[in-house]
Amino acid sequence: METTHLSLKSLHLFSPDLAEDFDSQLSAAVADCRERPSLKAKREVNIRLVIIPHSDDPDDVTIEAITTRKPPARKLDPIRARRTARNQLQFDFDTREES
Repeated sequence: METTHLSLKSLHLFSPDLAEDFDSQLSAAVADCRERPSLKAKREVNIRLVIIPHSDDPDDVTIEAITTRKPPARKLDPIRARRTARNQLQFDFDTREES
């Protein structure tokens, strides 16, 4: 096992899965741009480091790396729903499959 200073330059050594997760999130963001080119909203890919004190030693910390992607929300057409006598909601939908 080797030791190195944690920095942006050494982040790729932090976890073997981190690079794969980041690449996957980045590919998904680019694919979303291709699928919805008319949507000009930005797509975000983030690497977040969660740092908490280590319970065994106050000089140490535990670090968890998390990758996330934030695509713009998809806008869906609103639907009208009716309240039933049992206070539930009912709505109409089309049973035809889209092609």
